[in-house]
Amino acid sequence: MKTVVRCADFARSRDFYTRILGFSVIEEWSEPQGRGCILSPVSAGLPAIEIYQMTERDPRYDESFTRPLSSDKTDLQLRTDSVEHWVERLRGVWEFTGPDDLPWGQQEKSG
Repeated sequence: MKTVVRCADFARSRDFYTRILGFSVIEEWSEPQGRGCILSPVSAGLPAIEIYQMTERDPRYDESFTRPLSSDKTDLQLRTDSVEHWVERLRGVWEFTGPDDLPWGQQEKSG
């Protein structure tokens, strides 16, 4: 099972998942209908996320896919042993807020 994320900027999305989060590219393609790749957390080795930027040649294309969403109501949550490690890794590289202490004892950082 994997999650497909439609993206308006494939290069930026790929950079986020690979360089920032450290995911591995399992498969990548570019065709007239669009370009995309399947990504996996390095430790898992299994497909987890597909990012895909459609072109107008894809029959499912909708012009709204090119505009940013005011709220996509989607969270990507990654478990880590050190939130502080991620705060330092992302500082100055990717915009984020947090970390916030959650009522059930976890910390959350939003980006």
